[in-house]
Amino acid sequence: MLKPIPFDSLNLYAVLTECQSAVGGRIQEIRQPEPLTIVLEVYASHQVHLLLLSADAQFARLHRISRRPPNAPTPPPFLQSLRKHLKGGFLAHIEQIGFDRIVRFTVHTREGAFQLMVELMGKHSNIILVNPSGLIQSAIKWVSPKRSAVRPIRAADRYQLPPTRMANLRHPLTLSESEWRTLWDRVQAGEEWQAYLEGLSRFTAQELTAIAQEHGAEGILAWVERIQQGRWEPGLVRHPTTHRALGAYPFPTRQFPAQWYYLRQSVNSAWETVFAERIAQSRTEALRATLVPALRKGLHARTRALSDIERAIEEGLDRWQLYGELILAFEQNLTPDDTKLLAPDYTHPDLPIIEIPIDPNRSPIENAERYFHKARRAREHQNELAQRYGLLAQEAQAIHHLLERAEKAHAEADLRTVLEEAKTHGWLRETPNTHPNRRTDKDPYEGHRIREYVSPDGYQVLVGENTAANDYLLTRIARPNDWWLHVRTGTGAHVIVRTNNQPDRVPRRTLEFAAMLAAQHSADRQAHAVEVDYTLRKYVRKPKGAPSGFALYTHEKTLTVHPARG
Repeated sequence: MLKPIPFDSLNLYAVLTECQSAVGGRIQEIRQPEPLTIVLEVYASHQVHLLLLSADAQFARLHRISRRPPNAPTPPPFLQSLRKHLKGGFLAHIEQIGFDRIVRFTVHTREGAFQLMVELMGKHSNIILVNPSGLIQSAIKWVSPKRSAVRPIRAADRYQLPPTRMANLRHPLTLSESEWRTLWDRVQAGEEWQAYLEGLSRFTAQELTAIAQEHGAEGILAWVERIQQGRWEPGLVRHPTTHRALGAYPFPTRQFPAQWYYLRQSVNSAWETVFAERIAQSRTEALRATLVPALRKGLHARTRALSDIERAIEEGLDRWQLYGELILAFEQNLTPDDTKLLAPDYTHPDLPIIEIPIDPNRSPIENAERYFHKARRAREHQNELAQRYGLLAQEAQAIHHLLERAEKAHAEADLRTVLEEAKTHGWLRETPNTHPNRRTDKDPYEGHRIREYVSPDGYQVLVGENTAANDYLLTRIARPNDWWLHVRTGTGAHVIVRTNNQPDRVPRRTLEFAAMLAAQHSADRQAHAVEVDYTLRKYVRKPKGAPSGFALYTHEKTLTVHPARG
């Protein structure tokens, strides 16, 4: 994989030479379009210069831009400080510290000469305002002593350059001809350029090596002279297949084919294009990294539900009927306290022994009739299961199509379209908001910890994960004809089965699924058998002044589930 061109010290040097036309101008506006990005609007020589300074860890940069960005609706503290001290001042100097990625803006104001220090050093990037006394006035990133014992950034501390600058390194534009020849001999002997030259990136070091291997020390000297005179041929390197911008450089680079290099009017405009594409691509990939797993999760849930419905359609009716018939056939093998019956399955040629759960409190005939009743219920629900299977299959196919679009999308707008379509159909489970009282369009539960499930029959089942979520489910989410479940004794989660106002059509299999969730989210989750009450939401009420999670209910029925078995 090709590595992108870094915004290194050489690129910064070239950018700053083009920005010198703003020196002497008046700072007439300051903007902060993003939390770590500042834009200085400088009016000089009848022209407006927009200088973007960013301390973003991934996209630290400094260059001119062609359009005014939107401003923050409420000025952050750092922006307020800059406007107070720098707005209306005159930009006296823009200078690079040595050949490092540190830039000093000197601004003359009525209070004196302020310095705006821009440090472009990856995760340690920062923008710091230094007052005329040399003390830190404000910073876009405050650094406490706990985060950095070596160099904290605090108000009223004296500003010091980063300790990463090494005094023994030389500025590459100040070396003499003999020093360059000696250095090239050392590099040929196996030493590194970066061991002697300040601010040199690996990319530029490789460029130097390529030049020297082709033209010797004379090639290096010509390269240095070209930089000193600012004879730029700025361009953008773009991959011919992916069409992605790999970076920009002040002149054609030997590390990429010549046909990949597209000339631009300035180094600043080239990097403006590169960073715009890099940031857009980063946002696209970040959205894809969130959207694709969510769609896969939704597809998996429906695929699993379809499998359960297939099993219910194929096995449910025959299994219950078989259980009832085997109980009647082998009831003589049962003793009063038996909880299971072992009998041969005559539907298979090998006659495997199967285990049939038995209720010891009922007679064999009553146990058999219970399974015959399940078989009749299963027969009644065959058509309904088939209809629900069809709906779930359509949803699964549609989600699969969206997933393919999300995986292949190249632009953020395409992913946003997929996201909105998935949200419209309710196919995504959004991440809860960390602020319980703040409601957003992305959080249907206002930050409450509510978990969503899909039953084997395709019904949505909601589980509260704490007392606040239980109250919210009961009072804000559940509708009168939704099923409400809770363990009969003890503490546990409130569970809601969404019924679309048709509670009688909810299969018993779904109620058993919801009851198992209620048991698994209760204090009795390790018990062999747990009784779970279920009733309609309209028969549940929360008394005035009752503690969170407390509710009274009537018209309940009870299911017994076995959470310890899973």
